[in-house]
Amino acid sequence: MEKSEQIPGMRAQGKGIKLYVEHEFAPLKACIVGNPGSMYSMDPDFPPTANAFHSLSDEGKAFLRKNKGRHMRDSDPAMYEKVVQESDALAEALRKAGVRVIRNETGVVPDAVLNYFGSWNPDKLHSFYGQAAGEVVGNCYIHSCEFWCVMQMELEYREAMLEIFENDKNAVWLTQPVPYPSVDGLRVGPVTSAADFRVFPDKTLIYAIGVSDPSHIHDRSKPRSSGDELGAEVIRRMLAPFGWKTEVIYFNSNLSYHIDCVMALVDVGIIGLPDNALWTPLPNAFRDWEVIRVEPEEFNMGVCNNVPLKEKEIIIVQGATKFARELEKRGYTPVEVPYINAYRTVGSGIHCSVMSLWREYDEE
Repeated sequence: MEKSEQIPGMRAQGKGIKLYVEHEFAPLKACIVGNPGSMYSMDPDFPPTANAFHSLSDEGKAFLRKNKGRHMRDSDPAMYEKVVQESDALAEALRKAGVRVIRNETGVVPDAVLNYFGSWNPDKLHSFYGQAAGEVVGNCYIHSCEFWCVMQMELEYREAMLEIFENDKNAVWLTQPVPYPSVDGLRVGPVTSAADFRVFPDKTLIYAIGVSDPSHIHDRSKPRSSGDELGAEVIRRMLAPFGWKTEVIYFNSNLSYHIDCVMALVDVGIIGLPDNALWTPLPNAFRDWEVIRVEPEEFNMGVCNNVPLKEKEIIIVQGATKFARELEKRGYTPVEVPYINAYRTVGSGIHCSVMSLWREYDEE
């Protein structure tokens, strides 16, 4: 352990990892996985983050209001233990598949990281959302910015990322403008979460903007669920010099806050969607892809928030039997991980908890 480490052993976890994602269907070789060490309830009425809880149940919002600022181990010990077990099960499933997992398992997050925006924001870091640390597109790491209690997730893993960048000479670090310190709900943008886009083949980024009605697409006065048009344009300009195309689509935000909870990724040529998920079609290059219909009850379990693992294997939430059967009919093996408590309690599914660092096909 280096004396300067805030999180013991974190830097060593980055050794030997390449930063490269060809697309999200390529075999997963290394990733960051969230942890339950910092699970403080957020304030669902704090204006800058309230939009994130638009689709959360009334019961879920009531729980957050009652327990805002409290750690789940204190507010609901029994549920916290279940969520801990699910988070650990996800990390174990990835390791069992041969994936290098970077994860803070000390149970401690430094106070400086925990309260990074504490001068004006009441919410602490929520360490469960591993994907909130960013997204890798090609050899570019994008630190995207949406709401505050998750965007500092990157700081928790900074030491591992530094190890990767010092040894991978092709790695590029791109950071979107950080959020404006507003306590009155003003969204000055640009706003983008790592969950607002999907990394598709042919160096194509599909950036999905959520609106509650298709008539709102051209009415910028109507709220966007997460990422907005300016955020999409900033991402486009960031990635264009590296040969990436950014295509914008619109999805039904009544279903969820982010596209990664709405669109299940299966394999090149196959995705899963619930009914009435997209207001606009996929780009022409992907319009003839097969779409597996996702049943409402399994959508509500978080089955679309899945992670392609490796050839013919896909991690999905345990209990989504219909979707699992559809995968098996097509020759895929669903790797089921218990995650329903996590999804329903903190709104974070399997994909939300995993940030892909390295996805690449093996050379034949």
